[in-house]
Amino acid sequence: MTTRDTGHASSPPVSFRVVLRLLAAVVWTVLGLLAYFVCQGMFGGYRQMHSQLLTTLGMIAIALTGGIAWIVDERRPHDDE
Repeated sequence: MTTRDTGHASSPPVSFRVVLRLLAAVVWTVLGLLAYFVCQGMFGGYRQMHSQLLTTLGMIAIALTGGIAWIVDERRPHDDE
């Protein structure tokens, strides 16, 4: 008789989780750099690349990210309340 429950999926291996975390860190770093470049106006002068649209979409993404972070923080229980 085994004590292992075969009805539940086992957690992924440690190496797979490490790769996922590294991939997530790289993706978040690239998105953060893109947000920085948008805020600095680095895409501001290229009409042939529709840079004004890229800048507008970047600023909307930055605002939405801040809004989502605020909502998640408001839903967490706070010790000072």
